[in-house]
Amino acid sequence: MKSFCRDTWVEVDLDAIRANLETFKRHLPEKTDIMAVVKADGYGHGAVHVGKEALASGADSLAVALLDEALILRRAGITAPILVLGYTPVESIVTASELEVELTAYSVEWITEANDILQKNDHKPVGIHVKTDTGMGRLGVRTKEDLLAVVGALEECSKLKWTGIFTHFACADEPDTTHVRRQHDLFQSFLQALREANKKLPTVHCCNTAAAIAFPDWGYDTIRLGIGLYGLYPSLYMKERADVILTPALALKTRIAHVKKADEPFTVSYGATHTAQPDEWIATLPIGYADGYSRLLSNRGEVLYNGTRYPIAGRVCMDQIMVSLNSTEAAVNDEVVLYGKQGDEEISLDEIADLLGTINYEVPCMLNYRIPRLYLRDQKVTDVFHPLTMKHSSHENVNI
Repeated sequence: MKSFCRDTWVEVDLDAIRANLETFKRHLPEKTDIMAVVKADGYGHGAVHVGKEALASGADSLAVALLDEALILRRAGITAPILVLGYTPVESIVTASELEVELTAYSVEWITEANDILQKNDHKPVGIHVKTDTGMGRLGVRTKEDLLAVVGALEECSKLKWTGIFTHFACADEPDTTHVRRQHDLFQSFLQALREANKKLPTVHCCNTAAAIAFPDWGYDTIRLGIGLYGLYPSLYMKERADVILTPALALKTRIAHVKKADEPFTVSYGATHTAQPDEWIATLPIGYADGYSRLLSNRGEVLYNGTRYPIAGRVCMDQIMVSLNSTEAAVNDEVVLYGKQGDEEISLDEIADLLGTINYEVPCMLNYRIPRLYLRDQKVTDVFHPLTMKHSSHENVNI
């Protein structure tokens, strides 16, 4: 018996994850490590499976946005170093200690309080990466004076270890490099200020995927490989540069739940915004905006059936969508591709992002817990995880 009942699923190609990571290893200086970013449940691909594949393919550590995300990885048996890139409430320092997870900090007050909490019950020390704000305007210290104060506070703590320093670029994926070069220059000046203060630098990192593509020599000790790990480019400009060739890892598929041929005109979906004409076939698919397939694709999006594009007919519903197959006859259980390849055609996440007026990062992140993830190697399913039921199943139980 299958581990999921509705015929809608995501396929994640683990071979693509491996290939993308190996591509970056070849592109970067040999001395530069890779920190695989698996926040937001691995950008919708599944953090545990992607994290394990990345580590097996040569990544040295993982990064997440939240301590809760790190907890999931530890529960899955991942023992590699993990860095939380975002803000962590100071009272959660004990959890970080228990999980042996490194945190990001940029405040003397937070550092002092965190150290006091750990000292009370003699918890294990926690590694800290200091974040500098060189032009993102989000988190981090903004001046050399504040940076020296934060580092000085860390050095006074017995329960906190200064293990890293980093910044994040705001415009590394754009043709105009003025902003990113200004940020990098400021970051270098911060590092120099630390050297002049006789501080021994810990792990240094500043490159996200875009910067790693455009400025591999800025790799320092490690890069943070996010969107590129999943075979997606940070922007169309980065894709057109063709410095690295990436392979998309995700496909979204479903099966036809119902078909009907119009003998006379009839309206389709809420608002009656599409009218089927005589001899037009309408297929109903079991996926909707409650799964993360955006309502903005109503009457605009397309799907692939037998390698041919067909339009969404009417408005996307919460749990279902309808597709106009024109005069093409179809059958219940036939496979339809919403994102990915079928035959010689492809509906890319970049295309969907353009229709939605957003970026490709957001599209897979929208695919939520109602859709099971199937993990493939050599085009064969090796594991299935269904977030809705929190169940795994082996490939022997899957028939797609």
